[in-house]
Amino acid sequence: MGRAAMAETPAADYHSEAVGEYYDEVGAFVELVGGNLHLGYWEDDRDNTPFPIAMTRLTTMVGERLALAPGQRLLDVGCGVATPAITLARRFGVAVTGITISGGEVAAATHEVAEAGLAEQISIQLADAAAMPFAPARFDAALAFDSFPTAPDKRQWCTEIFRTVRPGGRFVYSDYPLSTAATPAEREMLRANTVAHPPGDMAAATAPAEAAGFTVTETLDLGERVRPYYTEFLKRLGAQRDTLADRYGSERVDAFVAGITPMYEFCREKLGYYLIVCRKPD
Repeated sequence: MGRAAMAETPAADYHSEAVGEYYDEVGAFVELVGGNLHLGYWEDDRDNTPFPIAMTRLTTMVGERLALAPGQRLLDVGCGVATPAITLARRFGVAVTGITISGGEVAAATHEVAEAGLAEQISIQLADAAAMPFAPARFDAALAFDSFPTAPDKRQWCTEIFRTVRPGGRFVYSDYPLSTAATPAEREMLRANTVAHPPGDMAAATAPAEAAGFTVTETLDLGERVRPYYTEFLKRLGAQRDTLADRYGSERVDAFVAGITPMYEFCREKLGYYLIVCRKPD
C-alpha cells in the first residue's frame, strides 16, 4: 500500500497522471518496507511472523489463486517496484509483464528485476491500466494487487483486463472497503492517498469485474489478517526516521510522517481488505 498524503488530489483532478505523480513522490521511501508496497498476512493475533515474511506470504496467496503454471504469461497491473512480480516469477516459473503509471516505479522496478537476474522473464512498462497497449487474450492471468483501489475508473480497468486475458484465464485483485462510515475529511484524506472510491461491501467490490464479464469464483474478507501491517509499518518508520532524514532531509521525512500516520491509523480502524478471484468464461 505504502501511501502517504504528500499532496492533495482534489476530486476534479483525480486521474491516472495524479496517481503516477503520487507514486513518483512516495517511491523514495520504498526501502522502509523492504522494497514491497503491499500489505502482509498474519494468521491470527498470536502470529508473530516478521513484517517482510508476512508480505511475501500474502503475495504467495495471490499467486496460488491465479493457478499459474510454468511458461504462462502473467499481467501485473500496477506492479510497483516489481517485488511481487519477482516472487511470482521465481515461484511459479511464469513470464510477467508489469505495468505502472509511475515513471519512477518503472525505473526502480527495472533495476530490481535486473538485480534479481530475471530481465528475460519479467518486463516492466509505463502504461495506463485503463488503456493498455496489449493485444486481446495475450495473457493467461492477471492481477491488480493493492493497485485496484487507486483506479480512477475501476470498471474500465476490469474491461481492459478482461480484453487482454484469454478465455478461461484468471484475474485476482484486492480492494479496501470501508468498514464504517467515513467523514468528509476522512474521505478527502483517502482521496489524497489515491483511494478515491472505497467499496462499502463485497457486492460493491465485485461489481466492476462482474460488469466487465468476469465470473467471481472466490471472495475473501482478510481485514483482520492484514491489520497488523499498519502498526508494524509505523513502528519501522519511527525506528528508521533518523536514517531516512539523513538520506532525504528532515523536512521531506517529516512531511511523509505527518501524512502517513493519520492515514494508517484510519486504515487500521476503518479500512478492510478484500481479495477477489475471478475467471474469464471460456
